[in-house]
Formats: sequence, C-alpha cells, structure tokens
Amino acid sequence: MTIQSFDLYTANGYAGDLVDSGPRVVQTGVLTSAEVGFGKALKRDAATVDRGVAVGSVDGDVFAISQREYNHEAGSRPSTGDDTKYYTTESVSTIRQGYLYIKLTGSTAIAAGEALHVDTVTGEFSKDAVAGNIVACANVFAEEANAAPSGDTSAKANVMKVRLDIVNG
Repeated sequence: MTIQSFDLYTANGYAGDLVDSGPRVVQTGVLTSAEVGFGKALKRDAATVDRGVAVGSVDGDVFAISQREYNHEAGSRPSTGDDTKYYTTESVSTIRQGYLYIKLTGSTAIAAGEALHVDTVTGEFSKDAVAGNIVACANVFAEEANAAPSGDTSAKANVMKVRLDIVNG
C-alpha cells in the first residue's frame, strides 16, 4: 500500500499569524517606510501621516508588529507563507498587545520568558548580541523556547510565539 505524506499547513503558523483568539489590541496603520513583511517590528511615524508606522523600533520600544492578512495575494499556490508583504502607503494590520508568531533570525537560541532583541532598521527579531542596529526589546518576550536558528530559510523554520506589551501610547 502506498504511504501518503501530507506536509502542507502543518507548521505552528507563519510570521505575523495570530496565535489564538485571546485578548489583544489591534489597529490599522499606514506604512510610511519601505515595504515590510509580516511579523516585523514597527515604530510610530505620525509626523509623516496620521496613524503612520514605519519599519523598525525606537530604542527597543516596539510600537506594534505587522500582522498577517490573508487578503494579500499569495505568490505561489499553495502558499509558502513567505511571499507577501505590505508596501509603502498601504494600510497595515498591526498588533499592539497580545500574542503573535514571529520568525526568529540570527544565530542565538532563546528561552521562554526572555526579552527578544530587535533590529531597529529591518524590524527582524533575534537574540543576537546587542550591537549596532540590534537593541534589546523593552516589550516583546518569547513565550516558548527556540533553538538557535539554522540555515533553513523556509517560512516554517524558526517561527515562534511571542507576547507584545504596550509600553507607551
């Protein structure tokens, strides 16, 4: 008898996916900077446009994280989970407080409960050493342990659950 193997849609989720239906604070922003993928750190950019957000963070204070929207057209069928993004001047679904999946980058493992580090330019999360653009987050914490990211660049690799708290308005 032939053995069938199904490996589509079996990951925890993809970067930017909501973890569950628990309480959260969400809002819509307008992207004022370069394009941004899902599950990336965003900072407030109200000086440019009302409700404006830009990629990155200010001193490790993450204003919001970009949330995945399924109304964006997938680049492949079935979707690989890493082929869509928001573009400048588009409205962005953001999560200000709650639980979300992000993709851990860098080369350092992280334990549950630890604060993540964020690249203030790219908005990517890691636990790499604080230096240059990488700063410690004041309000994003790992909800599960994650081994050191490997060379696997697929959308399913190194996706982990994090908690984002509102630090300031």
